Amino acid sequence: MENLKEIFLLAKLNNQQAIERLITRFSPLMHKMAWKTGNYDEDCFQECAVAFLISISKFEIRK
Repeated sequence: MENLKEIFLLAKLNNQQAIERLITRFSPLMHKMAWKTGNYDEDCFQECAVAFLISISKFEIRK
């Protein structure tokens, strides 16, 4: 099994399976944010997902 760093590095290379694994892993947090007001906000979830995808390409891992 790959660790989070390996999955992340594959996702940075546009590996769709790795991106899907990251989204699956972090979607509970995105859902939690969408419920923050007490009502589920679909737009909030989508904004979180888009921000997450953009951040994959921008984030740098320190060695």
